[in-house]
Amino acid sequence: MWANGEATTTYKTTDGKYKIESRKRNIPHANREGYWQHTSYFLISPDGSEKEYYSLRDAKAAVEVSE
Repeated sequence: MWANGEATTTYKTTDGKYKIESRKRNIPHANREGYWQHTSYFLISPDGSEKEYYSLRDAKAAVEVSE
């Protein structure tokens, strides 16, 4: 976790082929000061390509379909 509250957490499959990164980022408010936090989940394939998902459940389901 960084000092500003952003964080990246990495999950790996048991065989190590696929990774899912949970990326929490600060998004500035449109009409006022401050930020809100948004978390996206990125499925990283063995070839290094990434695909974004909005829930960990969806990213995990994509791994199961890919294997």
